[in-house]
Amino acid sequence: MDKHSQGIVHHQDQGGFILVTAMMILLILTIMGIAMNRTTTTELQIAGNDRLHKQSFYEADGATEFAAEALEQNIACLDFAQNGDGSTWLTDAAAGDIVLDNNIAVENNHHQFWQNVIGTYSLPAGNPYPTDARRDMWLPPNAAAGAPHTNITIEGIADLTAGSSILFAAGYLGLGRSMAAGGVTLDYSIDAQHLDLNNSESLIRVQYHHVVGREDPYCRYN
Repeated sequence: MDKHSQGIVHHQDQGGFILVTAMMILLILTIMGIAMNRTTTTELQIAGNDRLHKQSFYEADGATEFAAEALEQNIACLDFAQNGDGSTWLTDAAAGDIVLDNNIAVENNHHQFWQNVIGTYSLPAGNPYPTDARRDMWLPPNAAAGAPHTNITIEGIADLTAGSSILFAAGYLGLGRSMAAGGVTLDYSIDAQHLDLNNSESLIRVQYHHVVGREDPYCRYN
């Protein structure tokens, strides 16, 4: 053996291994980036849908407030006539629709919706309401086809309110005396359907009670 050959070290080429390792790391980082991007996009979509749903809900809820006031004025003003004598519609729209305070529109032939009884829309069962085709009111009045808007229906029934009574005898006279209190209410269901962007929809029902005899003697809708 040559004595000079004992100290020789043979080096192998490591370039290919490093390149493969770098490509593997780059691939892993790319996959992680794509996954994070998809997660972020999904979360943004969820947040956007949640915001749209809440907006749709509050739009429908606010519409019930408009409807309740319009209902009170409809009872007091009778067909939205000033003290029952003539018409003081603010806007007379096409086909007999009317607009109150530029905020809420009333369908033609629905000007006395306070007289709607239970079943006007809810019967027969299975027919959805409110809709664009089945409604008493809607807002905004100038909503274009397909634009966000709210439809409203009214149904009601007359009912007796719970009263109290006291019955007592007038001693030896044997006379009966009584005192009672009670009254009549008009109990309504107000349904509101708000249609918003991306097929978002909210339906709200509220119960509204009108005490007969408490009507405002003056029409305030105008």
